[in-house]
Formats: sequence, structure tokens, C-alpha cells
Amino acid sequence: ADRASYHTSKEVKQFAEDHAQKIRLFFLPPHSPEINPDEQVWNEIKHRQLEKQPIKGPIDFEHRLYAALLKLQNFKERIQSFFKLPDTQYAGLKPSPA
Repeated sequence: ADRASYHTSKEVKQFAEDHAQKIRLFFLPPHSPEINPDEQVWNEIKHRQLEKQPIKGPIDFEHRLYAALLKLQNFKERIQSFFKLPDTQYAGLKPSPA
């Protein structure tokens, strides 16, 4: 997670503690989008889906973004590839057994 205040809130920290067997939080260094797998998703959507046609307004953007994310869900290998890049491999690591 980046270090946005909502990611570092007491509620999120408590949620992570309560679900420690299912989730681990990694806090990224500031200004490091290249190591954030979310950035790979947005790059994919922006450059392969949305840039080909002009966006007509906020509602059009919302609908097209939702459709693009649904479409991306069907490409499991592409999503997995975001976690195989040298800078993002850490996020695809399986937790070590407790």
C-alpha cells in the first residue's frame, strides 16, 4: 500500500491484524509508483483500453473504466504478469507458513 492516510489509519491496521493469516500489508516508499502493482493495472487500462477514444464526461469515464476493469478480469495471465516484473515481484510472494 502507498502511505496514503487511509492506508495507515488505525482501522486499516486493526483490520490487517485481525486478518493476518490472510493478508499482509507492504508499505511502499514515498514516490515509488514503479513498485506498486496497482500502477500496472492503471497503465494497462489507460494505454490499452481508454486512450483509443475520447471520453465524453465523468459518467462516460466511469462506465468505460468499469467495463475495462471487468474485461481485464478475464485475462488472468496478464494480471499475473503485473506481479512478475522485477520491481513488483515482492507483491506476488506467497506468505511463509506460520
